[in-house]
Amino acid sequence: MSRSFSPTQLVSLPRMTAVTTARLLAELLETASREPMLPAAIADDRATLSATHEALQVELGKRVVAEGEAPPVVSAVDRVEDNAFGALSDWLLSFKRLPVERHPAAAEAAMVHDTLFGQGLGFLRLRAADEWQEAETRMRIIKEKGLDVVIEKLGGKPFLDELVFAHTAYGEALGITKPKPASDPPSLGKVQGEAIDALRSYVLRVAAHVRENQPATAELAERLLAPLAAWKGRRSKNRRSAPTNDAAAGRAPDER
Repeated sequence: MSRSFSPTQLVSLPRMTAVTTARLLAELLETASREPMLPAAIADDRATLSATHEALQVELGKRVVAEGEAPPVVSAVDRVEDNAFGALSDWLLSFKRLPVERHPAAAEAAMVHDTLFGQGLGFLRLRAADEWQEAETRMRIIKEKGLDVVIEKLGGKPFLDELVFAHTAYGEALGITKPKPASDPPSLGKVQGEAIDALRSYVLRVAAHVRENQPATAELAERLLAPLAAWKGRRSKNRRSAPTNDAAAGRAPDER
């Protein structure tokens, strides 16, 4: 069986997340930038490492934006559902203000409002998927407790119709009640893989530059790869001293 001499086989790296990969590359690139003159071959691999690091940074940025901001379509239907729940709440609150002794329906309106919105409308400010679930819970309560019958009797059918329309659209936009159209696969993993390949090539290039009869080459390699050596050392020390910390925190060992 022939032996493989690819960078993947020759350079062993610990498991890394996209974030830790980006951090390690940043440390290696910063270390290399302090060298007044790199050999041409190493400089070329450093340039490749820098390019893949930049690409990884871009993808990580996309992930942060995607997690922090809902897509425009979701934001639009979110506002529609917020308005529908807010309108129903306001209408019921108006009923509650009427004197019960002259308007018995006010008691029914108060019961419906307190059942649905006894904890306020704060759920409308949750993350999109969580908000939908809170809204879904209230939609089920409306049906299961017969609140829709009470609301219609009080003249609130338009509010119910708007709520059903908004909630249906919200679930579809989130892909919860209707599958989303196929989208491009996430590219973060691909870009991280390219960055790790570039890292392995860079390590090999630096190591190949070492000459036994030229101590300066070994010193240069030691300086350039110091962040990787220190990073591996920190990982090993952490695993020996606190083997259960990661499990207790509910994360993989490399996600620090």
